[in-house]
Amino acid sequence: MDDTREKIELLCMAAELVLESGGETYRVEETVLRMAQGFGLERVGVAALPTSIFVEVDGTTRIRRISRRGTDTTRLAAVNDVSRGVARGEMDAAQAREALERIASAPGVPQGVLILAYGLAAAAFSLLFGGSAATFAVTFAIGMLVQAIQPIFSHVEMGALFANFAGGVLTALCAQGVAHLFDYGSVNAAIVGGIMPLLTGLLMTTAARDTMYGDLVSGVARAVEALLLATAVALGVFVGLKLYALIGGVLL
Repeated sequence: MDDTREKIELLCMAAELVLESGGETYRVEETVLRMAQGFGLERVGVAALPTSIFVEVDGTTRIRRISRRGTDTTRLAAVNDVSRGVARGEMDAAQAREALERIASAPGVPQGVLILAYGLAAAAFSLLFGGSAATFAVTFAIGMLVQAIQPIFSHVEMGALFANFAGGVLTALCAQGVAHLFDYGSVNAAIVGGIMPLLTGLLMTTAARDTMYGDLVSGVARAVEALLLATAVALGVFVGLKLYALIGGVLL
């Protein structure tokens, strides 16, 4: 019985890692069922939602609440490798636990790399929207600043919404403020480019895939989340523009 409980915990651990890393609902359920088959567990039931996981094996049920989510394709691939290794009989429970714990404790991409990547992505988008070389440079700096403040909200309730709102405000204020100092080209291109990496295209794609796979609750929930995050960005830009207009009005 203890061996079965350990295996159930491993199923929950793998499912939690997949869901936290941005995996689709069907991918979570496939991972659990594949590992359960490799462990020799029968009569396995699993249901995954964007914030919860339910795993049942022979009358024993485990529920996991997911409070931290993001996108980490490297972690997804690593968990997938573990689940397939278990399914093929190449890993026993002890080896699977060691591998999953190693994946869970991996530090992820360093913040410095994320700052640089965000800046480059934002700057590249500014060129797509008609920006010049000067706009590219300004948007690159704004993008790095926006990414630099993201960790502040990582441990806050509704942190993603606040982070997107703050990113929108900061982008609008900085783009307008730098334009007040010197003409670097299109302010609109800088603002749009600066907020593009904050938008939730991948989350909306995941919502569409969940819906097409028949996971309607997860699909609708993810779509609503994506719309809320996009609305937070738009509201942040609006507030940033209004704040700068008020400040500019006082200064003038």
